[in-house]
Amino acid sequence: MNPAESSNRSVNWPQATPIVTDRLQLEPLAIHHASEMVETLSSPDLYTHIGGTSPSRSELERLYALQSAGASPTGDAGWLNWIVRETAESAAVGYVQATVTRAETGYQADIAWVIGVDSQGQGFGTEAARAMVDWLADHLVTVVQAAIHPDNAASARIAVCLGLQPTDEIDDGEVIWRAEARTEE
Repeated sequence: MNPAESSNRSVNWPQATPIVTDRLQLEPLAIHHASEMVETLSSPDLYTHIGGTSPSRSELERLYALQSAGASPTGDAGWLNWIVRETAESAAVGYVQATVTRAETGYQADIAWVIGVDSQGQGFGTEAARAMVDWLADHLVTVVQAAIHPDNAASARIAVCLGLQPTDEIDDGEVIWRAEARTEE
């Protein structure tokens, strides 16, 4: 369904599908991922700039049950979530996600990426986020944006690699970075 044709009724949002890169597999989120992700997300250092605390398995199961529905309860946003898995080790290293809403020409996506502390510094965040942004562009997303804490230099570097630029907008203490998604000619 073309977003411009939608009224206030629910939209048939894009649904996450598997994505494969040179080193990673992005798997659509499912509740069973909670058991391995609890370890990936366990380091308190991970929450320095993103806030929150290490989740328990039951907290992740509740969250993943909600997120894997593919849309917000009101139907006004699509939820796309992937577990990032290193292909060589078959280990979950983090996740990427996008909240998709209608825009004037296509969709807009608020994106985020989180890579576990033990897997940081290897380019997984950039590779996974790039694959997600490319997938989103193939699914009518015309604008991508991310909220990044001003002190989170690693996420700012990833945003630059994605072609996002910081704006003057601040949301809950985080700078909004934005770019138009690539479009097919």
